Formats: sequence, structure tokens, C-alpha cells
Amino acid sequence: MTFPVPKRYVDYLLFRKNQYFYALDDINLNIADGDRVAFLGVNGAGKTTLLKLIGGLLYPSTGVIEVNQCDTIKENIKSRKNVGFVLNEERSFYWRLSGVENLEFFGVLDNLNGETLRYKIKELIRLVGLEGFEHKQVATYSSGMKQRLALARGLLRDPKILILDEPTRTLDPQAVQDVKMLISNKIHDDKQRTLLIATHRFDEAEELCNKVCIMKKGKLLACVPIQEIKAEYQNLESYYHSVMNEIEHII
Repeated sequence: MTFPVPKRYVDYLLFRKNQYFYALDDINLNIADGDRVAFLGVNGAGKTTLLKLIGGLLYPSTGVIEVNQCDTIKENIKSRKNVGFVLNEERSFYWRLSGVENLEFFGVLDNLNGETLRYKIKELIRLVGLEGFEHKQVATYSSGMKQRLALARGLLRDPKILILDEPTRTLDPQAVQDVKMLISNKIHDDKQRTLLIATHRFDEAEELCNKVCIMKKGKLLACVPIQEIKAEYQNLESYYHSVMNEIEHII
């Protein structure tokens, strides 16, 4: 995946050619149904870009991505029906609307309506533990409640694949634990969904995932089952630093 580097004024004067930044380079990855994959790496490693490509929000500059055998370029709408997003962006909701009103709005965008949508929203509100708060303005929600609402939004289409971009980044310790339990005990266990989680938290990766992908500067350095890591290393953090140090030594 490449992005154009913004030109300076002098570049236009000198008719310099466009320069491109490689956000992702030579990525080759297979994810099985029901896998729970953590993507680890420093900011700018390419984690979010890769997840947006898998979800069909971006098109790859070269190469092919298939989601449930659907090409994300040629069959974008069909492939996106399989994917739900939970992005860590507070701007993704309308704060003056209630939780239910937000879900109704986004449900209509997902081609849900009528009794089907109302039943789905009621079911999701119960699932994420927002009963009693669903008719309050989102502006009054705590960070943990907003994240629960984001999870409900991501599940509106009952997706086979759920993408979570740093789902606990802004939460306090208790809210972090609550969200991890919600994802592990209800969202994954009930449906055996495929979870793709970009995170900086080693505990989150160990508790929620069965595989770990480590990324740096747009490259995939490793993709290994957590059981294999624990058999050889003390913990995931030790393995992560070992891989990073090895790469630094090679460079």
C-alpha cells in the first residue's frame, strides 16, 4: 500500500516527480475462520492501514485481498458485508443523539430497518451491557460506555469478522477489564467470530487472541500462535522485544 508524499511549493516549481510512501510492503497473510489475531507494532507500523485494507475501506495499490473468497476491490460491497468495525474514534458518534438513535442511524446505513433493526438494537444493547443508558445522550457516556456502544455498532450486521482498532486505548483499568471480558466471553464465544485486533497492550493480545502478528515499518515480521510463543518465551512481551531487537541488529 503506497500513499503519495505531499509536494512542497518548490517541488512544483522544479517539476519534480511524485514521491510515494510505502505504508505496507510485501505483506502475505492467511487468517482462518475463528482466528483471533493481535497486530502489534509501534505507531506508524501499518497496523491500521492493513486492517482498513482487509475491511475494504482502502484498496491495495498492488496485490489482492480476499475476505471469505470475495475480492475486496472487484466485490467490495459483498466483502464488506462480512466485516464489522470498532474504531477508537470518539467522533464516530453523534453526541447529541442517544445510544439507540445512533444505532438506528448507522443501522439504516447498513440497510437495516423496521422491526428487524429495532430487535437487533435491543439485543445488542443487552449484549454490551448498556441497558438503562440506551436513551441517554452519548455526550453523557463515560469512555467505557462509548466503547461498548462502538462494539454494538460494529455488530449491527452480525459480521463474521470483527475489526477492533485499539479497543481499550482510552479506558481506565476497570473499563479495560470489562471490555476484554465482553469481547472474550460474549462477542467471540457466542459466534466464534474472527477477531482482528490492533493493540499496544501485551495483556490484551494474550487474553483475547490465539495468534500474534508483529509489524514494523510496513512489513510483517512474524505471525505466530501464542501457544508456540509461551512454550519458548516467558511471555509475549519478551518475544516481541526479541523479534524487534533481531530486526534492529540485521538493519
